Amino acid sequence: MAYVDPFVRPQFDALPFCVQEGILAMGTRLETGADLAGCLARLASRRRQENFFGKF
Repeated sequence: MAYVDPFVRPQFDALPFCVQEGILAMGTRLETGADLAGCLARLASRRRQENFFGKF
């Protein structure tokens, strides 16, 4: 189950809704800014792979 710490909530809320949904779908616990940055990197990597492999 996903969790967003109150300390990280303002940064999370500033993200586009579709990005928020992607993060929550991962079921990640966001307790620090580093957690949020890592989650965004994983999400971006997945999206790049989907776009790359979707072209074949």
